[in-house]
Amino acid sequence: MRRELQEGNRSIFSKSLQEALEQLQERRQQGILFIHRRGHSTFVSCRSCGYVLECPHCDVSLSYHHTEAGAPQLLRCHYCNYGRSHPQHCPECSSPYLKFFGSGTQRVAQELSRQFPQLRYIRFDSDTTRNKGAHRTLLTQFANGEAELLVGTQMLTKGLDLPQVTLVGVVAADGLLHLSDYRASERAFQTLTQVAGRAGRGDDPGRVIVQTYTPDHPVIEAVKQHDYQSFSQAELEQRQALNYPPYGRLILLRLSSLDPIQVQNTAQTIATALSAKQGFEILGPAPASIVRVANRYRWQILLKFAPDALPELPDWEEVRSLAHDSVSLTIDVDPLNIM
Repeated sequence: MRRELQEGNRSIFSKSLQEALEQLQERRQQGILFIHRRGHSTFVSCRSCGYVLECPHCDVSLSYHHTEAGAPQLLRCHYCNYGRSHPQHCPECSSPYLKFFGSGTQRVAQELSRQFPQLRYIRFDSDTTRNKGAHRTLLTQFANGEAELLVGTQMLTKGLDLPQVTLVGVVAADGLLHLSDYRASERAFQTLTQVAGRAGRGDDPGRVIVQTYTPDHPVIEAVKQHDYQSFSQAELEQRQALNYPPYGRLILLRLSSLDPIQVQNTAQTIATALSAKQGFEILGPAPASIVRVANRYRWQILLKFAPDALPELPDWEEVRSLAHDSVSLTIDVDPLNIM
């Protein structure tokens, strides 16, 4: 997609994807457009050189820190709480083309209507499938040929067996790659492999077009080559070096309160008390990816345990006693999600 930009294409669709979309109606075939959209969290990348703004202390990308409307744009690491303001120019090449990634299905659908008015599409996401039976209704309409395109999110990646689908387009694979979670690469590989498997399930051969600003990323290379073995080996080596599961163990402390000051102070008090203990590393305290949910302000502390010894756990009753009355504390052992 960097090359597309250099050649003057400012559309969210590459030239090869545009050509493939134009051919769908001519050949009476169908396609799927997959768009990854995950809440408010996103990442910032330079559209000229592909540089992604990352935390200097952790091997994760900085996330746009959504607080409230009108607040300054702040980039933050949700592991160690490093923060910085959003730069006006790329730190690598000084380009002004820094972009927040996270185009949702609605924007893609609008762009489809503008560029391809002859193409009929069905949006398949949480907004269009809220009513009972909506999933089945929309899929039945698509299977009956009432649209050439199915435009959707994660819900499209598993279980769909539609023989007329010969094209799968991944609009922005980068939205999967740079999430601030150590499992981001693993989940990206799974999702891209699964969504690619929706094409070519009938008699006609399938084609998959993955759009990315970082084509040399190990996940993209592995998906392109269907190379699960090399990907998993490299990923496991990195996990082992950093003491992440399945080698090390994690415990995530999640704190929330209606009072933003109390939850931050409580998080810092608990982290200070835990720092006097031995046998584990502390990351944080840091605000959660989305700070406020249902008017509750959320912070978290991550404990990392080395794999070579049985960990000496803190006294959880003692930890709970440090929490202010207005602060809720939950303890998640081996959390599936750190966001």
